[in-house]
Amino acid sequence: MGDDEGLTPVRQAVRDRYLEVNGEHPMTEVDETYVRAGFVAATDEQLELMVGGLVPLPSYLLADGTPMVPRDHLDPVGWAGGTDRLHDWFVAYWPADRRDDAEREWAAYLSGQYVCLKRVSPLSVRDKARWLGQLDAALERLTTTPGDHVGRGMLGEVVDRLEDLLLPQTTYDALRFGGATSSWQRVQQARQDHLVPALPELPIRTERLVLRRATPDDADDLHAYYGREDVTEDLLHEAFSRPEIDDMLRRRLAEPRNHHVCNLVVELEGRVVGDLVIFLKGEGNDMAEIGWVINPDVGGRGIATEAATAMADLAFGHYGVHRLFADLDSRNERSRALARRLGMRLELDARSDYWSKGEWTDSQRWAVLADEWAQRRTT
Repeated sequence: MGDDEGLTPVRQAVRDRYLEVNGEHPMTEVDETYVRAGFVAATDEQLELMVGGLVPLPSYLLADGTPMVPRDHLDPVGWAGGTDRLHDWFVAYWPADRRDDAEREWAAYLSGQYVCLKRVSPLSVRDKARWLGQLDAALERLTTTPGDHVGRGMLGEVVDRLEDLLLPQTTYDALRFGGATSSWQRVQQARQDHLVPALPELPIRTERLVLRRATPDDADDLHAYYGREDVTEDLLHEAFSRPEIDDMLRRRLAEPRNHHVCNLVVELEGRVVGDLVIFLKGEGNDMAEIGWVINPDVGGRGIATEAATAMADLAFGHYGVHRLFADLDSRNERSRALARRLGMRLELDARSDYWSKGEWTDSQRWAVLADEWAQRRTT
């Protein structure tokens, strides 16, 4: 980080204090590029204020010793009404009975320890502490009871909140803030461990059906029902031509398997007669939306119910969601009947709420909870 020769007393004082707080660690070329793009060199005025303990220390020292600060480094001074009011303005964001916490956060703020925040303010400092507390609580629940629905919801909320607050961690940050124990690393590890579901083992076999990923050879079978207007009239798209089916398959197969979407075709006696999809949604991916399209030619044989039951088992079993729902066009009588057979309840019956194919259409939402599904499957 450069040498001490030729530094003014003010710059030397800032450098010494910075190294006292952060230690001396190498900064990589990638780190330097990141810092130069997101931060600016501190002015002499800012350095004087740092020496006086009135504003935060630099966020980084470049390899050549240049002290770098956020572009909005002095904004809190303006919000507070001056450096002489900054302390009282800052600590006022904590209640009186937490004055010790407020003073600790003020000291951390002045030492430049909140370089990890996208925008440094008393609110973001306070929110970071709050959300990290919730992160700990969520992980404790999930460690004690894997798949705990409240824990997943808490974790899904807090991971999103913290990612909105925190900047990505540089190699230099990992060294000065403790590597994998840093807030950014903890958030990323929690997401990977608990919010990225494993891909299901395929195919899924039922008494009569095979649920599997589509292949290019399925195009004719898919067109046999997606090409029918009586099938697509209550869907979000018009009937597909054969080339459009080919294009749909090419796009679907070109995409890597998605951990949050499971799209499977339904094979009966060697022929594809439908397809179903699950989308993970909600805090902690603890809900799932299910959709289905079944060839009417196999209607009346329980094929749709058997296939949708297998997908619901996948949602509640493999993905561990606490709630499964289906959004339907109210005119889709076949889908309404299937939702009832799955034990779903009608939760929403909305009028003219969804724009589709040039008109406002009515929609319905049907849903079933995990405990209801478990009871249904055991009776």
